Amino acid sequence: MLSKQFIQQIVRLELPSTPHYECRHCGYSVEKDVDECPQCGSDEIAAYDLE
Repeated sequence: MLSKQFIQQIVRLELPSTPHYECRHCGYSVEKDVDECPQCGSDEIAAYDLE
């Protein structure tokens, strides 16, 4: 049986966020450190933290 303390530790556990990079113009997913979208050529790359 799981202890109450162990369950509380799991509930409070915060997972690290994972960045997602995407072209703001066309929505194409790009790799980190890309300066230009390979799909449409736009230089507007956005980074989103996904949890």
